[in-house]
Amino acid sequence: MKVLVKKLGRPCAVDSGETRKLLVREARRSFAAVGYDATTNRALAEAAGITTGAIYYYFPSKLDMYVAAYGEMQEIVQRAFEEAAAKHKTFADKFSAILDSIAMMSAKDPSLASFVVGVASELQRHPELSAAIAPLRLGIGQFLSKMCTDAVDRGEITEGINAQVLQDLVNVVLTGLSRFSTTVNDQQRGLDVIAGLKQIVAGTARHVAAK
Repeated sequence: MKVLVKKLGRPCAVDSGETRKLLVREARRSFAAVGYDATTNRALAEAAGITTGAIYYYFPSKLDMYVAAYGEMQEIVQRAFEEAAAKHKTFADKFSAILDSIAMMSAKDPSLASFVVGVASELQRHPELSAAIAPLRLGIGQFLSKMCTDAVDRGEITEGINAQVLQDLVNVVLTGLSRFSTTVNDQQRGLDVIAGLKQIVAGTARHVAAK
């Protein structure tokens, strides 16, 4: 006998927060998998176990939902980076720990990398998204900026590479890892690449220290 599961309408105060978190997570996964345009309220409502109309209790528009999904991603990544780096003193060790944190995040939720990779193309297609998420992009950038500036000030980086160049290099590596992860879709190869990057960083750090 088929069991009918009644979907939730307007939530009570008790489950409102949890339902919103679930909806944001399902939205992020949908944006990562099928993109902004193909993500529908009907699919998200079904995934979250609520009625389509109830979505508007949480988010007035798809744009608001995208901003929430982007903000959640930024919080997850920034927290992981900060916790990983806080355990170390040198740039090489901090960056290596950040690389490890990326591997752990990717293993736990592959949709994070897919969402990150999709952001650039979504912003090109939908300029309104760019303005909406702009305030949320500062956190990780400020964290990486300080980490790179401190490393240069301490003399840990090869002469001729300033803090901005170092931060740009870090961003290129992090973006490249996300794209590699979604393109190759092979966890072991991703781990091997991260292990290789850590060896390169460690070798460079030893070379600078020896000067």
